[in-house]
Formats: sequence, C-alpha cells, structure tokens
Amino acid sequence: MRIPKFLLMLTLIAALILAGCGGGDDAANETASSGGDSAEAVTIKLAHSSAPDSARDLGAQKFKEVVEAETDGQVTVEIYPASQLGNPTEIVQGVQMGNIEMAISPTAFMGGFEPLITLLDIPFLFPNDKDALMELQDSEAMANLLSKTDDIGIETLGIWHTGYKQFTGPVALDDPAAFNGLKFRSMPSPVLFEQFNILGASPTDLPFADTYNALQTGTIDGQENPLDTTYDMKLHEVQEVVTMTDHGVLDQLIIMNKDFFDGLDPAYQEAIQKGFDEGRTVTVDATYENIEEVKQIMEDEGIEFVEITPEQREAFIAETQSVRDFYIAEFGEEGETLLTDIEAAIEQ
Repeated sequence: MRIPKFLLMLTLIAALILAGCGGGDDAANETASSGGDSAEAVTIKLAHSSAPDSARDLGAQKFKEVVEAETDGQVTVEIYPASQLGNPTEIVQGVQMGNIEMAISPTAFMGGFEPLITLLDIPFLFPNDKDALMELQDSEAMANLLSKTDDIGIETLGIWHTGYKQFTGPVALDDPAAFNGLKFRSMPSPVLFEQFNILGASPTDLPFADTYNALQTGTIDGQENPLDTTYDMKLHEVQEVVTMTDHGVLDQLIIMNKDFFDGLDPAYQEAIQKGFDEGRTVTVDATYENIEEVKQIMEDEGIEFVEITPEQREAFIAETQSVRDFYIAEFGEEGETLLTDIEAAIEQ
C-alpha cells in the first residue's frame, strides 16, 4: 500500500520535531547534571538576639549587603534579630543542627556546646586596648581556639568585638572585697561562674530579658555588660553605680552550620568572608559610637561612674588569677596549650 505523499511529509516533520525536543532535553539534563558554570542560588537565615538597628544588627545588615552584591543576588541573606528564632542557646543549637544557617552569638553561649571556647570568658586576660584586642582576634592562636567548634558541626568565621564589660551594682565595685555577698546575673559559662565565686559573689544563670525585674526587686544586685548593652536593656534605671573595669569582653562569634558552609561554592565562601570583614568594621564603629553616647546620657540621668586605677586593676588581676587555673583544671593539657598560646600572642 502506497502512503500518500502528504502523510509521509507530516510523518517526517513530526519525527524532526520530536528529535529536536529530545535533543534539547538531553542537553539541558547534561548541563544540570554537570552543574554548569554557575552555582545554585541559596538562602542564609542569619539570627541574633540583639535589637533591630543595634550595633550587631547593623553589622548583620552590612554582611547581607556585601554578600548579596558579591554574588549578584544568588545568595540571599534573611536577618532575624531580637531572638525571633529562639534565645541565644536555641540559636546556637539551631546552627549546629542546620535549622539556621548562620548566627551572631555571644561567646559565653558557646560554652554549652564546646566548653573550650569559655577561655574567652576569663577575666582580665585580654588587653584593654581595642586595637591590640582586635589584632589578637586575628592571630593564629585565636584561630586555633575557634577551630574547635568544627568538631561540633559549627564553622566559626571569627569574632566581632562589641565592647568591654563593666560591672553595675548598688555600690562602687572598685575593690575585689566589694563583691562579697552580692548576687549577680551571669551568662551560662562555668568560667564566668568561677569569676564571681572567686570574688565572693553569688552568680545566677538568669535569662537576660528577666534581668531588669530581678534587679528592680532585689533578686540580684548587679550584672556585667558593655555600656551600650546595659543602656539598651534600661538596666541603668535600676542600678546606681557603673564601675569601669574593662575586665572582659562581650564579643560575638560569627558562626555557620559547617556542612552548609563547606558545601557552598568557593565564590560564595569568599563573599561570606568579605561580608564578615566589612560587617565587623561596621559593628565595632557603631559599638563605640553608642558607648560614648549612652555614657553621657547615663551620667546626665544621675548614674555614678567609677574608674578603677592601675593599682586597683592589678589587685583584680591577682584576685582572679585562679580563674585561669580553673580553666586549665577543667580542660587539661588541651586547654592549657590553647591558653598559653593566646597568652604568648598577647605578649607579642
């Protein structure tokens, strides 16, 4: 049976169309399977517990701006301030589990996950000069300490400095003996608990949001924080004296889920590092601008400020020296090596 010419022509056209479509799918599938030349778009949830437009939040906003610009929008950063994704401990846990890709977290809250990091809570350990401190934070010794979070599934990009801690209380705390019998709110770090115990005070692991009421009712007598944090939480309203000790730092670890970070395209990792660097600059500058501003406001509102003398600082260093010994006793040879390396870097 002869096939009419017009049917033969239709059959040939259909075959060519199918061949063309099939070839296109094969090419697309090959590109998809090989990954092509461009990395996939990703979203980073960035959580922290500070207020919107605080120094830390401004650093987060700068991070977002840089990363999204450097990746042509292929990486989107969503910022969740003010503990929207949980309290500080829950945020760190979320990063560890991969539910949250990234966080800005006070160093003390890492202690429950990698206790070696509580080295950063040892009082009167770090130089009370901002530039010297930041140089130390970029040192190899500090990088070795921060790398310990790798083992718990957390990539620590580095530290953002957010001010030196000062003590607040009902009286001037310019002498170790002044702490005897007082009750203090403390972050959940065994090193910070030991700090207060050595000084004769009683530490309490109290949620930060409850600190104002606890000070107001006399459940606790004092607390420690940089001035801008104390002011932001209005704690100066229920305290009488700020003692300027610079005895420690309330700095922030910039952390990411390690599997997530390791799986990123190298170009994205570079963008994240650049975002970290520029975000740190914004955070530090904003922190110190805020500290100067709120110190004047607090003075105007009648808060007494007491500066410790070099001699008083030496007395505190001598009194709290055993906190260093406590850390070594807790963490053995590994802890001692990390601490002595950082002390050597401080000396340099």
